[in-house]
Amino acid sequence: MTTAQLTGRTLGAILGVALWGCSGTPSVNTASGGSTSTPSSSGGAPTNGGASSGGTTSAATSSQGGASTVNTSGACTMGTWPTADPAVAGPFVTVTEQNVGPQAGVGVDGGTPPQFTLIRPKDMAQGGLCHPVVTWGNGTGSTPSIYQALLNQLASHGFVVIASNSLNVAQGNPAPMVAGVTWVLEQNADPTSALYQRIDTTHIGATGHSQGGFATTTAGADSHITTIAPICGATAQRNLHGPAMLLCGGQDTTVPCDGMIKTAFDGITNQPVMLADYLTADHGSWLTFGRQALSPVEVAVTAWMRVHLMGDTALRPRFYTASCTLCQDAGWKITQKMMDQ
Repeated sequence: MTTAQLTGRTLGAILGVALWGCSGTPSVNTASGGSTSTPSSSGGAPTNGGASSGGTTSAATSSQGGASTVNTSGACTMGTWPTADPAVAGPFVTVTEQNVGPQAGVGVDGGTPPQFTLIRPKDMAQGGLCHPVVTWGNGTGSTPSIYQALLNQLASHGFVVIASNSLNVAQGNPAPMVAGVTWVLEQNADPTSALYQRIDTTHIGATGHSQGGFATTTAGADSHITTIAPICGATAQRNLHGPAMLLCGGQDTTVPCDGMIKTAFDGITNQPVMLADYLTADHGSWLTFGRQALSPVEVAVTAWMRVHLMGDTALRPRFYTASCTLCQDAGWKITQKMMDQ
C-alpha cells in the first residue's frame, strides 16, 4: 500500500477501530496530573474545564500565536529535565489553543488550508527550563482531537505540541508538520507570544499516526527534527538527524509491520533505530479515549521523547541495549540497530 493510497481512505477505515462506544470528542486523560483547559476563539472561558489549581484560562486563540501571559520573566534555561513516569500525566496544567499559526497543507475539496492546534503547558515559566517541541501528524481524515490523550500527555510533561489540523497531513508544500515547527520557532523569537524565549530550539521531535506516520518520517529529513517516533506508518528515510522508533501493531492489516514499516527500518543506516511491534494492537486499538489509562504505545512515545528531547537518562534502558525493558516485555517484538549503548 502506498502513501497516496492511504490518503484516500476514510477515517473509519484508516483507524481500523470503533471508538468503543464513545460519542463526541474524546476527553483528555488527566489522571495523576495537570488538567486541561481549552480557550475559545473569542477569548471566553475554557470549554473543557479550568485549571486544577486556581482560576480559568481566558486566553483567546489567535492566528498570530498563543494568547496568554506574555513572558516578562526573562529567557528560559537550557538543561536536563528531572526524570518522570511516562505512564502518568506530568506536572504541568495544559492548555489547548485552536486554529493558530499559518495555513498549511491542503484544504478540503481544494478549500482554504487548515491551521494548527497547539497543546502546551499553561505556565510556560514553570520550572524555568526551555520546552522541547513535538510536531504531530494525524491519520487520514482525522484531527488532533482523536489523539487528545497522547497529545495532552506530552504537553503535561512539558512538551510544546504543534499539531496540524489537516485531514491529509502528508500533502502540501511546505509540509504541514515542518511548517508547524517553523511557526513555533518564530513564536520563540516574538516578544508578543506566550512562547517567547520558552522553547528549546535544539530538541524537536516528530510523531504521528498512519498517514501522519508516513509524514513523520518525511519530516525527519528537516534539520530541526532530532528524533522521530512514527506510529503505524513509515516510509524510507535516509536523511534523519537523530534516533528513530518505528511503532507498529502486530494485528495491523492496514499498514502491516512486515511491509513498508520494516522496509523503512531496513533503510535507516545512519542513526540508532528501533522497530517496536506491539503484538496485540491493530491500526487504531492503541488509542486511548476518555479517562482510561494510557496504552503501552502512548507510554512508549512519551518515554522516547523524554529520553531524546529532555535528557531523561533514567528512561533510556527502556529502549537501549539488547536487554532493554521493551526487549524483555512479552507484549512487544523489538528489533534494534545501532542501539548497543
